[in-house]
Amino acid sequence: MNRKIVILGIDGLEYNLVREWNLKYITQKAYTKTNLSDFEVIVTPPIWASMITGERIPEIEEPFIKRHRFIAHKGKSSKVKVPWYVRLGSKILPLGIRRKIGEAIIKRVTGDPFLATHDYLLRTRKYKTIFDYFDKTWTNGIPSYGRNVSTPKVKTAMAEAVKGNLKPLVEYAMKTYEQDRRALFEALDKDYELIFWYTPFLDEISHFYIRKKLKLMNIYFDLNKLVKKVSEKLDETDVLYIISDHGMEPISEDPRGGDHSDHGFFSSNTGELIKKPQDLFKLVVSKSPRSNFNYP
Repeated sequence: MNRKIVILGIDGLEYNLVREWNLKYITQKAYTKTNLSDFEVIVTPPIWASMITGERIPEIEEPFIKRHRFIAHKGKSSKVKVPWYVRLGSKILPLGIRRKIGEAIIKRVTGDPFLATHDYLLRTRKYKTIFDYFDKTWTNGIPSYGRNVSTPKVKTAMAEAVKGNLKPLVEYAMKTYEQDRRALFEALDKDYELIFWYTPFLDEISHFYIRKKLKLMNIYFDLNKLVKKVSEKLDETDVLYIISDHGMEPISEDPRGGDHSDHGFFSSNTGELIKKPQDLFKLVVSKSPRSNFNYP
């Protein structure tokens, strides 16, 4: 059997919390923060797209840049310059209202950026991905590669959570997490060369739990156990990478409680490290028998 490469993509996994809680299975042999300074907007689809292509994809990133121009977010998740009238509005209107206005404007002008980009790489085949370099691959869907993380169900649950009713969001997030877990272990039992597993549940919950450290800690501990179980199913020569697009930090202005931090997470069981999320592409492709890439 060929060496297996397994990537666990955990949306919203925060480096500082992994370190604070000493989650040894997640940190593996080596771990680090990843630098997101190349991105105008720290938002899910463009960053995951860069991981599997090795480059920023303007067709995926631009709709989110346009979206953020109408929100004027004060956190670290955006470097986008906003129009003067939006800056003026940001001094008057709270973030929750600005976000609703921004979403409405963008939907009218360009449509829903999450829906428009969720399968862009699959639909257009314009860019090569890591899956093109291996014969036997599996994924349960990655943002920009078949996974929409902002479905009507998610939006409805998020809206309820902002009002203070977290139950629908937590139930939805945990249900999809369990489905994704089962799919992962089924894939691990098969003869795939490359497995890229993705889960959005931590990001969905962390927006609201970032100030509820005990509840969030329990979720992180469960993820640590998940990684342990995955590791136990791998052979000594198999490769395990764990990566996030960004972390999560408290934002006082955000009605959810928190938003994306300005760094991601990466760890490996090989001791290898990357500096930026898009570096994952060359790291993985360098291990393909059909590739001439060397990393770094």
